[in-house]
Amino acid sequence: MAGLMEPTSGVVLRNPKLRFARFSQHFVDQLDLSLSPVDHFMKTYPGVQLQQVRTFLGSFGLSGDLALRTINTLSGGQKSRLVFAIISWRKPHVLLLDEPTNHLDIETIDALSNAILNFAGGVLLVSHDERLITLVCEQIWYLNNNTVVSFDGSFEEYKNTLLKDMEEKNAIKI
Repeated sequence: MAGLMEPTSGVVLRNPKLRFARFSQHFVDQLDLSLSPVDHFMKTYPGVQLQQVRTFLGSFGLSGDLALRTINTLSGGQKSRLVFAIISWRKPHVLLLDEPTNHLDIETIDALSNAILNFAGGVLLVSHDERLITLVCEQIWYLNNNTVVSFDGSFEEYKNTLLKDMEEKNAIKI
């Protein structure tokens, strides 16, 4: 979906006006750790005024001295907040979120879930965080024999189905 890989067969057509934003679980690879959050943001989006950047980063909890320290001195959660700020500045239509709660505290996960729920675009979320999944997901997909399958039900029902399947497989082995 992000266009990082070529399909092995078929054709992928993307509307050139559609803006995707991607949060990778390896998000640190996206950052120049030798820069400050302010400098990294301004390098990513040249022409944005300093005060506008400071205000915007502040809304993601990167204010004051924190916005001026080098990124390599920030915690994992603070680095995550910087990536969220960078991707949200683009005003994307679709968010691709791969394990976005890694390194986040409960308050930040709550803020993320509220942001996802209030986001007017599409969201594709890959996560092991049951709480986030329960809070924000309207549809659950899973892989079964190399095929993506939609699960019709809640996350709790999905977990119960998996547990039942595991019990049945273990009962057969005995």
